[in-house]
Amino acid sequence: MIPLKDQELIRQKFAQELTGPVKIDFFTERELALAVPGRKPCAYCKPTREMLQELAGLSDHISLRVHILDENGEEKRKFGIERIPATVLRGHGPAFFKYYGLPGGTEFPAFVESIVDISRSETLLSENSVKELRKLKDDVTVRVFVTPTCPYCPQMARAAYQLALTNPRVKAEVIEINEFPELADRHGVRAVPLTVINDRIAIPGAVHESVLVEQVLKAAESAVAEPTQPSGPTTAATREPLQPVQRGQQRDSGLFIP
Repeated sequence: MIPLKDQELIRQKFAQELTGPVKIDFFTERELALAVPGRKPCAYCKPTREMLQELAGLSDHISLRVHILDENGEEKRKFGIERIPATVLRGHGPAFFKYYGLPGGTEFPAFVESIVDISRSETLLSENSVKELRKLKDDVTVRVFVTPTCPYCPQMARAAYQLALTNPRVKAEVIEINEFPELADRHGVRAVPLTVINDRIAIPGAVHESVLVEQVLKAAESAVAEPTQPSGPTTAATREPLQPVQRGQQRDSGLFIP
């Protein structure tokens, strides 16, 4: 999946920067030899699992557990997993992040950086943002809708994860809309990144962390949906039909399907 030269670079990065444990929980489906009528197979579960196995093999700090979604209700409820493929990243603290889909393209480097962040329990937010987030008393869900070709999406995905790392009351998840178009339609995603907070506040585009923190606090206090003013640069959410995973194919992200 990950080209060997990139694996070596990531191995070196992990050796230099990882300081604590990173636990990866991957939710998938059981692979069946025969097609089941009425059951739509998960197109990207297998390549996502292979990518995570390769990442976990690059550092002793990283451990990987694989769960069959329909057979592990306890872990499913624990992390609030609703669809597959789903990846949960967590460290030694209570914070955890979720990624729905295959973190490829522009999302892959940010995914690797988030592994480093959680290993180091490192908050990159400003002192003022950290101070403001301490005011959060109730759980807030922050969903970032992305595509693998959007240059602005990684900034918002990592920012959402940073919020969760700073205050575990923030439940951060990133959703790749090509793999979950029904969610994009439900939330009216026309451009990415789109950050939706508590299903009440939607922020289009990449915005400064202070804006994101402000809107998270507003969503926690507001009982009804409110229109939002802040916005940043976006990429049109042009969704392409998912193509069958072809072996021997290298994706734009550099991930290779063996």
